[in-house]
Amino acid sequence: MDGIRDLIPVFYALLNNAVLLFGLGFMYAATNYDQNQSRYRRKVILGIVVGLITVLIMLNPWTFEEGVFFDTRSVIIAVTGLFFGPLTTGVAIVIPLIYRLYLGGPGIYSGVLTILVSAGFGLSWSRIKHFLPKKSCFIEYYFFGLILHVLVMMCFLTIPWPTAFTVIQSTFIPYLGLFPLVTMLLAKIVDNQKDRMVSHQKITAQQILLQASIDSTKAMEVFALDRNYCYLSYNEYHRLSMQEYYQVDIEKGKNFLEYIENEKMQIRLKSYIDQALEGISATHTAQIETNIEKFVEEHFSPITDDQHKVVGVTIFSQDISERKKYEASILYLSYRDPLTNLFNRRYYNEELIRFSQDKYAPLTLINADINGLKIMNDAFGHDAGDLLLCTVADELIRVFKNEHRVARIGGDEFIVLMPNTPHDKALSYVEQAKERIEKHVIHGMTVSVSFGVATLDDHRDIKELMRRAEDDMYSHKLFEVSSHRNETIKTILHTLHEKNPREEKHSARVSHICNKIGSALNMKSDQIKLLQAISNLHDIGKIAIDDAILNKPGKLDDKEWEMIKKHPEIGYRILSSSPEYSEI
Repeated sequence: MDGIRDLIPVFYALLNNAVLLFGLGFMYAATNYDQNQSRYRRKVILGIVVGLITVLIMLNPWTFEEGVFFDTRSVIIAVTGLFFGPLTTGVAIVIPLIYRLYLGGPGIYSGVLTILVSAGFGLSWSRIKHFLPKKSCFIEYYFFGLILHVLVMMCFLTIPWPTAFTVIQSTFIPYLGLFPLVTMLLAKIVDNQKDRMVSHQKITAQQILLQASIDSTKAMEVFALDRNYCYLSYNEYHRLSMQEYYQVDIEKGKNFLEYIENEKMQIRLKSYIDQALEGISATHTAQIETNIEKFVEEHFSPITDDQHKVVGVTIFSQDISERKKYEASILYLSYRDPLTNLFNRRYYNEELIRFSQDKYAPLTLINADINGLKIMNDAFGHDAGDLLLCTVADELIRVFKNEHRVARIGGDEFIVLMPNTPHDKALSYVEQAKERIEKHVIHGMTVSVSFGVATLDDHRDIKELMRRAEDDMYSHKLFEVSSHRNETIKTILHTLHEKNPREEKHSARVSHICNKIGSALNMKSDQIKLLQAISNLHDIGKIAIDDAILNKPGKLDDKEWEMIKKHPEIGYRILSSSPEYSEI
């Protein structure tokens, strides 16, 4: 019983020391001091603070005898060495060393060694633990405290004998039983604070990076709302956009929907947000209710916590008005013929499928084919051919109006789709079109188009409709095209002679000479007539040659001569379009 009573003062004194130790630990935990990022001045100041606390601990010791006393300085100095590095630790031990030397006594060597060994062991532990098996932090810190105080008790051997034996015997239980636990708890407190600091730094860095990232975009609004539609965060572009369009200064914690004055827009946005709050991510393209020319693409994503509970929503909104205009222009071009601006074959094929439904009956299809486009191109160039195509297209639009689908589906071929139109009514439209088209004359040539009409009344055989319209068109073309071609060739020859009378006289002379040669060769009269026709037409290809070259008074250069040499080829193409001239 006496032995236990003797230990009570020891435990009481050392308990006071432990309270001071944990006071240091909680003081450190209550600050945001980061040893790794602190400058030398702050490290020195921390060392001074630790040194003063160590002296405070030494002022509340368990006194064994005069000049021999014990406290928990080993714990605070070792933990300082473990976590705060050599500068802070070095400064921290100077003050208690001076104080211990000042006190003197037979335990002076033991006291000084305790301070130096504790500091050295704390600084060396990061290297020592690599040679030990990996353990949990609690076990690691406990062994750290246990080994530390075994070393400290070995320092007690410097106390004069036999006092040293008595001291070791008296301090064995607190130093190897209580102090390792105290060291473990203090080290864990400091370690947790370091982890908290690291986590805080990571979170701060992530927040700065996130805010910088979302603020960096100048084309996308980014903001986050909680379940009550109140702002959690937003980027600078969103703030400026809200200021520009709604003349409001938004704030975190304020209700986003209350800033939206347009009721339809508010209802639309609320429905999208509610969908995300139900855990569904979605992307929507919307036309802004207050500006029909503005389109936005908005992505709504739920925000979840650690328990996968939806706590908010993030919204990414981008103005895509220019992209929509571009897409609309691309879509327009994909369905349009660039020359005539009529619909093209792609559009026609899609519309034909759509109009095959019963509600569009009777469905009439009109097939139109220009007569003489090739001759026009060969004789007067492709600009003249383009003019011919555009002239016909314009007249088809004027006659069949916007409600009818007019399309250019080939080089010289047009299609008109007429839903809910009977055959007789379509024929009347065709007559109007022919009458208007044939009033046009291009380079002396009357414009001519052959039409074919077919109607479906009660069945939807689209291929049959197309075949019948094409057959009807070709039946008209058989008697229309021949006379048109002959007239066209006569027109071309007349135009050539009219703009260049010298060519007409030249052809007459050639015809006269050929007639004489034919007679001299005893050719038959039919052959002589054919020879005369050939003579009249042999230079028809010159219609496509520039007048400046034909009428040039001097010698032709190489390029001009190459142009002149093409006129027989052009003449061949013009005449070969008509079967009547095949022999010529």
